[in-house]
Amino acid sequence: MQKMIFISKRKTRCMCTFIKENKALQRFLIGQIIQRTSDWIDIIVLNWVMLHIFKDPMSIAWLNAARLLPQLLLSMITGKLVDRLKSNVLLYWTQSSIFICTIIIMLSFYTQNLLSIYIFVAVRAYFQSVDNVQRNKVFPYFVSQSYLKQIISLNALIINLTRIIGPFIGGLLLGLFDDYVLLLIPMLSSICVVLLNKTLPDNQCERTNQHQIMKYLKNHPLIVHIMISSILSMLFGFSFTILLPMIVKYSFQQSATMYALYTALIAAGSVIVLSMFIKSKRTCSIQTLLFWSVIFTISVVMLMVATHPYFVMISLFVMGFASQGFRTTHRVLVQQHTSEQYKGAVLAVTMMDRGFIPIGGVLLTYIYKTFGINVTYMTMLLGLVLMTLMCIYMLKEVRNNASYISGT
Repeated sequence: MQKMIFISKRKTRCMCTFIKENKALQRFLIGQIIQRTSDWIDIIVLNWVMLHIFKDPMSIAWLNAARLLPQLLLSMITGKLVDRLKSNVLLYWTQSSIFICTIIIMLSFYTQNLLSIYIFVAVRAYFQSVDNVQRNKVFPYFVSQSYLKQIISLNALIINLTRIIGPFIGGLLLGLFDDYVLLLIPMLSSICVVLLNKTLPDNQCERTNQHQIMKYLKNHPLIVHIMISSILSMLFGFSFTILLPMIVKYSFQQSATMYALYTALIAAGSVIVLSMFIKSKRTCSIQTLLFWSVIFTISVVMLMVATHPYFVMISLFVMGFASQGFRTTHRVLVQQHTSEQYKGAVLAVTMMDRGFIPIGGVLLTYIYKTFGINVTYMTMLLGLVLMTLMCIYMLKEVRNNASYISGT
């Protein structure tokens, strides 16, 4: 037992040493922090400015649909781009596109052109999704396979730390500066990312005739079922973040600062669970995925019965804790069970699950406006119960069917 603890501590220490000695990885991580913080500031600003200008809760749902649906609809194209283009070429292309789209979005808000806002938020979101998939594929190239879980957890930890920092900064900036100026923040982050990441590790590029992603997924049902469980979590769990500003304003009758606080609490739960992932020596499994799905479902039950603001805060913290545990386990399992040459395409298809967040957001927003908050919570609960049942099915197949894992 003492030997196992020593190995775990030595492994964590070696990881820290490796990051300190690897300047390229340090620049990559700093760029990740800057860009993800900017993304969260932008999400807070976009949602609040949209509600302030157009005064329609559904406009937020459609805005987030425009922001996330491109990742769902164009995931196959994204995967092929990431697998076939060099990392540096893709970096310059995506960041330049994000830069240009950000300027157009700001001008569209200034003229209150709603159609133009939706279009260019969607265009920019596609380039952001390409960048996100590329970063997730490049990350493992910085380390050996034995550190895969740690580096994925570290990446997720950075994202969730920025979920705390970004909304907090966004809430402060909304009270200090003009809304239209704040809409330009993603443009500045793109400049920083390009300057920090002049060179990236070369990824493995595949020819078209070698890339048969649909056939690969058909032969690997475990990966497909993991994706389905994640889609259910996005539809009925993660989509709650779209509904949150409306609940804060209309049900709780609170300010933008409280909205930022609630968002930060969800992120705080995520940060804690990711710290546990980085230090843990245990491998991820379907049983782990089932555990997180159960806790995620319980967090919605807690939210349903919450009558005091402090209990709402605790419920949101647990939701962030469990949802990130589920999400990180999902990402690690996909990488563990996917062949190297298909990782870009499979990650793109897997990460398209975020595109189901706005679909769930539109659904939950409609239910909230039509039937009220209690029916909304019940809908979320039923969806997450289905997610848990899918995890139970996968666990049963893994234990009883060897070909279910190997794909043979």
